[in-house]
Amino acid sequence: MLETYARSLIEAAKAEDHVFRDLHELEVLAGASREVLAIVGAMFDRDQLDLLPRVAEMYRSMTEEEVDIVGVTVTTAIEIDDDLRAIITKKCEEDFGKRVYLIEKIDPSIIGGIVIEARGERRDISVRTQLRAARSILGGAKSKNGGDAEHA
Repeated sequence: MLETYARSLIEAAKAEDHVFRDLHELEVLAGASREVLAIVGAMFDRDQLDLLPRVAEMYRSMTEEEVDIVGVTVTTAIEIDDDLRAIITKKCEEDFGKRVYLIEKIDPSIIGGIVIEARGERRDISVRTQLRAARSILGGAKSKNGGDAEHA
């Protein structure tokens, strides 16, 4: 039975040329709670999956208003350890005055530092952003002989 499901999915994914995208989505769904799967199933049965992004947006909005916990997305270049996780959690709880649930993401493209997002706010202290700022400042500088720069 397991092989039948897996084989059916891989054949369908190959036909659409997105095998690895489907693998990622299947892994995400495999970690989903029963209530999430039930809602997605009901929406599928009613041919309303196109509403899923709006339901997710509405759900996020409602949780921010009704729940005594703040979901904070933390993006780092590498996985954070328990000590840093505790520091981030404590700081965010102080800032928001509520308990915090960290949603951890890894994005090597930020190079280093951290990006924190919650309740529509974004704090980006990543190396990538700092390099962009430096590039912008240096892009506005005029070059002299000898390689020194002066402000334009």
